[in-house]
Amino acid sequence: MSGGYCLPCGRWREATVVVAVVEVNSGPGRVVEACVPHAREYAAYPLAPQWLRDELAALEG
Repeated sequence: MSGGYCLPCGRWREATVVVAVVEVNSGPGRVVEACVPHAREYAAYPLAPQWLRDELAALEG
């Protein structure tokens, strides 16, 4: 975890987690970050990546 811009909050947060990796055909991709509460909401969706669920579980344990 590190500080970053939480896309759902629309502002800088002290602790963010990568919630998605955006890949493009040409040019650099990008990562999408969210604060921990928003990351938990995103991880609850059925199509959320398993690595996100695992990372959040490691933070709690």
